[in-house]
Amino acid sequence: MRSFEHAAAARSTAESVVVRLAYSDGTEGWGETLPRAYVTGETIDTVLQDLREVLWPLVRSRPLPLPPPTQTGGVGGTPPPSLLGAPSLPMRSAEGRCINAAAAAVDVAEVDRLLQEPAQWAGRPGGRIAARVSGVLGSADPAKTAKRVRLMRAYGLRDFKLKLGFGDDIDAENLRIVTRRVGRAIARGACTLRVDVNGGWDADTTPERADELKAHGVCCIEQPVFCAAGELLDLARRCPVPLMADESLLSSVDADTLLPDPQRVWWNVRISKNGGMRAAVRLLERAREHGVLCSLGCMVGESGLLSGAQRRVLQWVGSPRFVEGNYGRFLLADDLTRPSPRFGYGGRLRPLREGGLGVRVDAGKLAAYGTRVLDLE
Repeated sequence: MRSFEHAAAARSTAESVVVRLAYSDGTEGWGETLPRAYVTGETIDTVLQDLREVLWPLVRSRPLPLPPPTQTGGVGGTPPPSLLGAPSLPMRSAEGRCINAAAAAVDVAEVDRLLQEPAQWAGRPGGRIAARVSGVLGSADPAKTAKRVRLMRAYGLRDFKLKLGFGDDIDAENLRIVTRRVGRAIARGACTLRVDVNGGWDADTTPERADELKAHGVCCIEQPVFCAAGELLDLARRCPVPLMADESLLSSVDADTLLPDPQRVWWNVRISKNGGMRAAVRLLERAREHGVLCSLGCMVGESGLLSGAQRRVLQWVGSPRFVEGNYGRFLLADDLTRPSPRFGYGGRLRPLREGGLGVRVDAGKLAAYGTRVLDLE
């Protein structure tokens, strides 16, 4: 992939686990996950272990959940009822470890197979996705930030997220560059700017830093410190702008903790982080019920599998306030699927018209870039 950096990591390679579920009727479903130790505590090795020891014994014999032939779904902002009615995958191991990333790979593969049934279950084929993708900015080299924000504005993007945590001087220069380019548009309501710290600050200085960012038109600060959900809620109540929970929002229990003050803490829901498509839908629907602003985000380096999964979710739940994902070949040097989904001018997303996730795995690309590490029967 093309290089990408933030306070918690720098990446030049997409590292994911791809899962293929083969069914006895000859069909198959494909899933993907990108574990991050600093997000859920998982690694590629733990995902493989949990697929083998926890998840496969649960899913290998359960029947494919098929609704009656007359059942419809995926139209008008609701997923097929059979999806949410299927048995949930565990989000914790017997020892209490978070296994969200491992569960996500299986969940996406199950949904991919299920959505190869009647076409209407995959969402309205010609339906419009109203949400627009945000441009994500930030680099230890401010010159790169300047080039990227210029290109993103020329491409019609109107929502921006600036990564901070590279050091005070670099952060200040990046902020100056971005606000010079989009500050007037922010002032008249045509653009938004939020920042993501990836846990790079401490709780004592965050309120003061937030006050400075508010003066620049920043509408939200994502995960300024690494902390539990309750601690983030307490911190948000001391800040002049809302905070967004990312690493602090892993489960429905975290969501319960954050709900008492929905205007102070927004949510970043991610398919790979939060246990799959079904778990993401549940979180987004719950947020909508309680008036919580959300971002449907992504992991850096997602292939077309998770990009397709994100578009399906957007067809079901409508428009969260922000969307990050479907960067495709803007960020990847190559992809595992055909097509390789990516957003269009202005951050717009079109529904994918094929069944399943709307993409097909390219066997040649998978063989070229992947290593087959585990076969389970």
